Amino acid sequence: MNKLVVIFIFSLIMSSCNNWKPNDDETYLSECYKSKSDSAFCECTLNQIKIKFSSLEEALKNEEKLPEIFLECN
Repeated sequence: MNKLVVIFIFSLIMSSCNNWKPNDDETYLSECYKSKSDSAFCECTLNQIKIKFSSLEEALKNEEKLPEIFLECN
């Protein structure tokens, strides 16, 4: 269930920039922790998302691929 919360929170974090900004990392981690996910899960998902997508915007456009990342980090 927490993974679905993370998906929802992640989709709320919008960015018009095509690059990862340090603030994007901080925002994602903050929201992930608020969803009661542990730090290892949050760090893993952030790292995997950044590897697979060149920007937050690209990740949000490919939301259907996020559950696979969450399962890898579970």
